[in-house]
Amino acid sequence: MTDLYTRIGSWVRPSARRQMRDFAVLGAAGQVEAVLSLAATAVLVRLTGAAGAGEVLLAQSMAAVWALLCDPRLGDAAQRFVPVQEAGDAGGGTWLFRRLLRLDALIGLAGAALGVTLVTVAGQAGAAPPGPASLLVLALLYQGGTASRGTSAAGFAIAGKLELLGRLRLGFAVLSCAATVTALVLGGPVAYLAAMASAAAVTTAVLAVLARRAVGAKLGPAPRGPRRAPAGLARFAVTTSAATCVSLASDNGILTLAGLLGGPSLVTFLKIAAAPGRLFLATVSTVTAQLYPRLASAAVRGDAGAIRRDVLRATVPLTVLGVAAAGLALPLARPALALVYGPAYVTLATATLVLLAAGCVRGAVVWAKVLPLAVGRPAVRLVAVATEGVLLTGALLLALHLTAGPEAAARAYALGALAVAVLFAAGWLALLRPLAGRP
Repeated sequence: MTDLYTRIGSWVRPSARRQMRDFAVLGAAGQVEAVLSLAATAVLVRLTGAAGAGEVLLAQSMAAVWALLCDPRLGDAAQRFVPVQEAGDAGGGTWLFRRLLRLDALIGLAGAALGVTLVTVAGQAGAAPPGPASLLVLALLYQGGTASRGTSAAGFAIAGKLELLGRLRLGFAVLSCAATVTALVLGGPVAYLAAMASAAAVTTAVLAVLARRAVGAKLGPAPRGPRRAPAGLARFAVTTSAATCVSLASDNGILTLAGLLGGPSLVTFLKIAAAPGRLFLATVSTVTAQLYPRLASAAVRGDAGAIRRDVLRATVPLTVLGVAAAGLALPLARPALALVYGPAYVTLATATLVLLAAGCVRGAVVWAKVLPLAVGRPAVRLVAVATEGVLLTGALLLALHLTAGPEAAARAYALGALAVAVLFAAGWLALLRPLAGRP
């Protein structure tokens, strides 16, 4: 067991300078990705209008919901169990990581292929209009192209190469945005989604190859012959995958439900209003990539004090950053919406500010994504995100019932989302001591 502590500790306790460098590069990558996604959406809205953009966004949301059912998302399991495998079997960590990466890619691609087949058959049978069906097919191909990307990212974390991951994400984000916006301007929504799918496939393939090499260089070559995975891996992977799926479903499912019940324009309005909050969360989510291995190491050692210290040290600056972001956005929301999307969207300022506030509240406890996993209690996160998803869905349904028009519905939903964010932030802070005390 002492050998296990030593091995894990050597991976997860980098110097302060390296931690800051990793945070800066990953934060910059998250910011650039979010900003470029926002810019691409703005171009889409300006070229096709709220209804046309809503059709594209609805297809993307539906494809994302489908992918949730097919992508096992094994990155969390890789970060927790590769060190365990390596501690008792030199080179076994490399073997396990490569196996999880391959499994993630194969299942994700098979799910995308099944979705494309079903949509194609439905289109030929006349059950789906040709236009929306073609958009959905391309959106499904994009989801297939991103399969295994999370597990690749876990490989960079295991190898201590988070700075390299950030630089790669930064470069690919710029190139992908340039390609997709050019395709949109020249060929319209179909070309836009086709370019997104192609860029995603190339990015994922490069990240997978480099992640394999990085883990092999760090842990040594995979030994030959059959091996056994650590006990509890399958159960942990199923639970964490389910939690991630439910969490993502609460985002994409909201947009899908909004499109089906409120029309394409509501999808566009919610996408626009949620953009600043997503931008903030993309920035602070970098913290989880650094906290996860540290918290997992502390949990293995049984050091509850270290877990609480790391979490609280992250919460304080994240709270200050959220307050500053919300205060800065208050006078800028209306002019920014007019500049980016056009004067017609200035009326979304209230919904935008409220959803940004919700994002800032969620960002203060962003460690909740990884704390239950690090201490070996993934079911806690599954229950939490499932409950949150139900409450957000209820907030949307209530907003649609009480209001008339997509703008009013977006404002009402934003208020509900803020209330849910406050409730769950308080809940996670209350759970900190019980979780940290029982690793």
